[in-house]
Amino acid sequence: MSTITIADIIAKRKARWAERHDLAFDTELVRAAARLILSSDSLVAEVRARPYLLIEACFHIVDKKRDTVPFFFNDVQRDFIAQYERYGTDKPYFILKGRQQGFTSLITAMQLAAAITTPNFAGMTLADKADNTRAIFNDKARMVYERLPDLLKPTERFNSKNELFFDKLNASWRVSTATEQVGRSRTLNFVHFSEVAFYACPLSSLQKGIGEAITADAFRIYETTANGFNEAKDLWDSGACHNIFYEWWRTAEYRCTDYSYLENAADPWLLARLALLTEKGLDREQLAWYARKYAGYLDKSTIKQEYPCSPDEAFISSGASVFDGELVSNRLVELSGVPAGRRGYFTYKKIEVPIKAPDGSIADHELVISDIAWVDSPEGYITLHEEPRVKRNARGDVTHQCPYAIGGDTAGSGIDAYTAKVVDGMTGYTVATLRQQRIDEDLYAEQLYCLGKHYHEAIIAVETNYSRVPVLHLERLGYPNLYMRERYDRATKELTRVPGFETTRQSKHVIVWELVRLFRENPEIECDVPTLKEMQSFVKRDNGEPAASAGAHDDLVMALAIAHAAREQGARDWQPYEGEEDHFLEENFGDSGSVSFGASTGNDAYFGWDEM
Repeated sequence: MSTITIADIIAKRKARWAERHDLAFDTELVRAAARLILSSDSLVAEVRARPYLLIEACFHIVDKKRDTVPFFFNDVQRDFIAQYERYGTDKPYFILKGRQQGFTSLITAMQLAAAITTPNFAGMTLADKADNTRAIFNDKARMVYERLPDLLKPTERFNSKNELFFDKLNASWRVSTATEQVGRSRTLNFVHFSEVAFYACPLSSLQKGIGEAITADAFRIYETTANGFNEAKDLWDSGACHNIFYEWWRTAEYRCTDYSYLENAADPWLLARLALLTEKGLDREQLAWYARKYAGYLDKSTIKQEYPCSPDEAFISSGASVFDGELVSNRLVELSGVPAGRRGYFTYKKIEVPIKAPDGSIADHELVISDIAWVDSPEGYITLHEEPRVKRNARGDVTHQCPYAIGGDTAGSGIDAYTAKVVDGMTGYTVATLRQQRIDEDLYAEQLYCLGKHYHEAIIAVETNYSRVPVLHLERLGYPNLYMRERYDRATKELTRVPGFETTRQSKHVIVWELVRLFRENPEIECDVPTLKEMQSFVKRDNGEPAASAGAHDDLVMALAIAHAAREQGARDWQPYEGEEDHFLEENFGDSGSVSFGASTGNDAYFGWDEM
């Protein structure tokens, strides 16, 4: 007699279920299978090596009709198991999917199977919110565990409302809500990040915390529907994971026989989509299901997020993006392979010049910055996308300079970065970008000073919500062109003009939507890839406020919006350039106007030796 395998037990169970669809009979069959497995060293060895084999052999699940049925893998679950058997745990998995395809159920069952068979196993599932934490534990773990034959249940105790702990095996599985501190005190060899794109805490911070608890050979899986361009999208793009995308039509139950949804379809987008799906080989029932689902959405774009046909569509269409996602994506494609510009920072000398009182004593000191020089460095935090523009005469002398505007966004509470964007005052095109995570506020202001001087004494507007230090320091340095806002003085009951940009709910709404309009009309105004990526994750929240999605940043977007606001207060046309030489003559030889150098013919005046 040939040796029976777990695959044989699964095949027998499937055949009997197909014949009878009898839950009581299936339950008895599972008890018999459990006795057979535990009485055979070879079967025990199979399960120890591949615990997830127990799922189809012995587990039950509640299906979408709320019926308890055997836990047999659907197409996408079976495909994922095949991927896991192929790649093992060499790096994490990232599953991007449509709605309700069964991955949370599968991965929870995999952890449960490992916990009841593997000594010293420690697994954890991280959910996006508390409601889902409870649902995963109660609906997808506790219910499955309670229906197991007693033979397969190790000695256990439920030591909390969200953890299974088996003391003799020293094995556990826990579900928690994702926070930055979760999992720090544990050693984990299986971690499931459920709906990772929707975490309230930054994914990067979460990884730093739980990363120290994960063993080198741990099974790690990120699983989610898309939620715009946030850190989950960055992880997908990084190449750090095995990326797996599952189209909605690979879920067998997504079918409908009410063909009226097809026959009555008139929406141009839907008709084009149905034609595309037909080309992909979908049958009439699948098309009818999709048309019915589309008809049920008030916001028709929702279907591209919930039931995407490609990863790009999933990310682009989700997240209620403030900026046109397709325009941003197209601009990123245009910039791929294009050099970003010169990267580096400014060096300078900073000296204190004494200010004398009338009696000759030193009353104060004036800070002066001089000898500004650009240093190319790959470690620099400033990128010069375009050098300052000038107009020259026939001799090559500079006659006019282009005006520029600078917007600065400070780091606030410290989570964000110090940023600045420099835009062309005439065209609105971005010409320079500064972004530094940590920098002293006075040094940040000094780099802004240098940027402003480099770009023809650009008008500088720095946000003052969290700190006025950068603006005060620019004033102390004597920067000549600061953005001024009106402020009501309660003491004098008058409007006064003060430097710096204050971001209120009202002013933020105005400058952001102006930037949205400018970008919509001409996406080429932005050439900085990190800024464009922030645009992708800049969303309209439930309260109507435009801001970065969870885990993302908007420092560069806000600096850009402030820069365009400052541009409105600055010059918008070529500015005459007097030149440094005239100042030098005046400072060193007195009134240069008393000396005549040939005929007075304006900027092109010159003299020759033959005229002297």
